[in-house]
Amino acid sequence: MPPVRGFGLPSLRRNVCPHFYMTGPRGAIPIQAPHLLKGLLRQPSNISRCQLRGGVHLEEGYVNDVCLTPRFNQCVFYEDELTRT
Repeated sequence: MPPVRGFGLPSLRRNVCPHFYMTGPRGAIPIQAPHLLKGLLRQPSNISRCQLRGGVHLEEGYVNDVCLTPRFNQCVFYEDELTRT
């Protein structure tokens, strides 16, 4: 009998860039529940960041279009990292 998949739902973490993280007033926000990220993103006290570019604040629209989608490998920072190694 083949292994059973859970209701055919996609892995949400797979659709989030591994280099994306958020900081809030108390420091880094752990991403344990990717489905809550869009709500956290709308809060003005939270800042979206990329581990590949320290100090860069990412715009909400860019994060929604690239970082939180399966297309995160099309990110300029991600492409630079792949060509550098």
